[in-house]
Amino acid sequence: METLDTSPGALVGAPVRLLEGQLGLSGVLDGVHRVMGRRVDVLLQGESGTGEELVARILHEADPVRASARFVAVNCAALPEGVLEAELFGVCRGAYTGADADRPGLFRLAHGGTLFLDEVGDQPTTLQPKLLRALQERRVRSLGGTEETAVDVRVVSATHLDLALASAESRFRADLYYRLADYVIALPPLRQRRQDILILAERFLHRYRVDMQRLHLCGSTPEARSWLRRQDWRGNNVRELDVIVKRVVLQCDDEWVGVDDLRRATGESLPVGSHVEERVRMEEALHSCSGYIAATARELGLKRSTLFDRLRRHQIDLPRTSGKHP
Repeated sequence: METLDTSPGALVGAPVRLLEGQLGLSGVLDGVHRVMGRRVDVLLQGESGTGEELVARILHEADPVRASARFVAVNCAALPEGVLEAELFGVCRGAYTGADADRPGLFRLAHGGTLFLDEVGDQPTTLQPKLLRALQERRVRSLGGTEETAVDVRVVSATHLDLALASAESRFRADLYYRLADYVIALPPLRQRRQDILILAERFLHRYRVDMQRLHLCGSTPEARSWLRRQDWRGNNVRELDVIVKRVVLQCDDEWVGVDDLRRATGESLPVGSHVEERVRMEEALHSCSGYIAATARELGLKRSTLFDRLRRHQIDLPRTSGKHP
């Protein structure tokens, strides 16, 4: 069993579409190349929200053998035992009350492709023997069925638990752990790979400004980028950053995302001095632009309507020489 620490790593030779679309995990691509085209199951180990499904999709899409088939995902911690078993292995009609039709199960749906088992360490212990057999034999049998079906599937699992320790303490089957972990990719938390924060933030900003038709947004200020890099990101890591950027895109009416926008998105109280500083900045910009609104708005990175709103909020009177041009 080989373990790859993903911080940091080379990007040389990575597939172009990955570089263009899903950057933000600097060393993972080395691991992607190691398992590409090989029948190797992969275990992603790290804190929740470190980008596990993102990496699983990269592993799938970069594999020339499996990319054309399906990527199927399930959260093992989100489903009760009986439901999870039916989801994974399928159900035959009449297997239990309410089973009025055959269902193939996720192993069969992912045939030829990738099955992603998120939070695999939280699955019920009673289900572990059946999952182990499916991985060993590459054959599955539906609930209520008598025949087994061969499946060709790569299993990518993710967990926030230390499965090696859990197996040593008999909280997780050791044989299942080693079967899942042909290759282990350690996903460090976002706070330990700060070089990725701005890459991910810009990617999320670009995606949401297009998806939400907030095309006035041009990017973030240097102060905002510095603020992002200073945060601890001890919550949900990449997921937390994603949510914050999404909120900012919804709330920010300026062209450039500033520190105050980020603080509002996180629910952080704005420091008292920030309002004073904003007033001073606006007064200085008005003075340097000789009171011209268009020029002042450009200098502050604001739309004219936003500038007028803030001038009213701070009760700043326009100089008599003010105008709309240049």
